[in-house]
Amino acid sequence: MTFSRRTTLQWFATATALTLTARLPAIAPVVSEAGIPPPFGVVDWPAQVPDLPPAKGYGRDPDLTDPKVPWPLTLTRGQRATIDLLGDLILPADKASPGAGTLGVGAFIDEWISAPYPRQQEDRGRILAGLLWLDAQSRALHGATFAASTPARRTMLLDALTVATPSLAMAQPVAFMDRLRNLFILGFYSLPEGKADMGYIGDQPTEGPYPGPNDAALTHFAALLDELKLTDATRRG
Repeated sequence: MTFSRRTTLQWFATATALTLTARLPAIAPVVSEAGIPPPFGVVDWPAQVPDLPPAKGYGRDPDLTDPKVPWPLTLTRGQRATIDLLGDLILPADKASPGAGTLGVGAFIDEWISAPYPRQQEDRGRILAGLLWLDAQSRALHGATFAASTPARRTMLLDALTVATPSLAMAQPVAFMDRLRNLFILGFYSLPEGKADMGYIGDQPTEGPYPGPNDAALTHFAALLDELKLTDATRRG
């Protein structure tokens, strides 16, 4: 699936504004000498990635009715394909929606890591290095890039990237996959299909006078106030 820059800017801005970014845990794998070693020799983590070309942001208040994206994208066609492949492996299709990669989550990742802002640039270094490492490790094991490997070989490599306590040699690859997984979730649930998957319907119009909250909502609100030891002004007197 191919998205226009207009679409991806709207997607990017929505994802940036979502409170999901604050709710996602800052995953940092627990590393120790006794961590779980992978069943293969680990290639070196890339020492550096290409610098970000000079770019400017869109300002504090982007016009989403006429979006303009002032920064160039980062990923090559092959890297985008790998990201989409990983998206379908990590958030696969089910009865509710297609996989994240099929929906084009690679477009979101590309826009995200290309933006000239501190949070996105921190992710850029890790994602680019991780993609380089993933192909290098796959070539060392099987003589082919990750995307060109068989499904069984991809699964074996991904399994080594999802351990809770990696060995020292796997600390950065595991951190890369953890962060990429978080970004997949952020991007997927910014899409209409992701919102539908979790049952989000947004604001709905109410015909006639506003009836106020129903009994179930009031009961829930009262329980929260009691739990927080707060007083509901509407119950006074």
